[in-house]
Amino acid sequence: MIIDFRDPRSEAAPHGRLQELAGLGREVRRRLQLFTSPSPGWDQSVHDDMGTAGARARREQFKHFNGLQERDQADDEVLVNSFSRALELGALPTVHAENGELVFRCKSACWPRGHHRARGSPSVAPPAVEAEAAERAIRIAQVLGAPLYIVHVSCEDSVQAIIRARSQGQRVYGEALAGHLTIDDSVYRNPDWNVAAAHVMSPPFRAPRHQEALWGALAAGHLHTTATDHCAFCAEQKGMGRGDFSKIPNGCAGVEDRLSVLWDAGVPHRRLTPTSSCA
Repeated sequence: MIIDFRDPRSEAAPHGRLQELAGLGREVRRRLQLFTSPSPGWDQSVHDDMGTAGARARREQFKHFNGLQERDQADDEVLVNSFSRALELGALPTVHAENGELVFRCKSACWPRGHHRARGSPSVAPPAVEAEAAERAIRIAQVLGAPLYIVHVSCEDSVQAIIRARSQGQRVYGEALAGHLTIDDSVYRNPDWNVAAAHVMSPPFRAPRHQEALWGALAAGHLHTTATDHCAFCAEQKGMGRGDFSKIPNGCAGVEDRLSVLWDAGVPHRRLTPTSSCA
């Protein structure tokens, strides 16, 4: 399934994107699902838009970015109100977990230390930055009694937060990306700048020990789905950050290769069964 989502900065209301998808052929619609991202700020219009989108979609999911301070960061006010509204609608709130304030602080500290090449990318969002945001979202959902789906889980610390919550009976679900399972942070040290820049994404690729934690969590059922977070940029677009990695567009391709990558990396090594490799 390919999942699309509506950018909260768009002027169109979320149900407008639903109408666009409705105009596609039946087979295409069957393979598409819509994520709606609540706006960075919270007001009555966001509350109403979520209701409209929820009424028009049979299985609505609302995605929250809390790691993009310069753009559409969802602060605690948005998370609390949006999770509550999603619970009313029977919808599933999802979170891209990174602490936006810490990402901004770490990014600002890179230049004085001379870390302005692609290899500095992992230092902007170390594992603790992701884990803090994941833990905070989990606790907010716990207080409200809402389910929660955490996308792009990339580090052992976030996995442990999900395991703790689920052991207490909380409805928390986690997703791993094929890229995070198979590529480690050594790619950022590649002497070919184009190769290093091509792998700049959020969260960044991690040290090998985090990959082992992700594989173990998938095998044990602590993580529940796999994805790619497909967001492809050409070499020219990635080149906008030459000399300043913070300007490299974040994202990697992968939607066409997820199943084959997971099979090759998982099934022969008994990390996944043939059935679970397709989840």
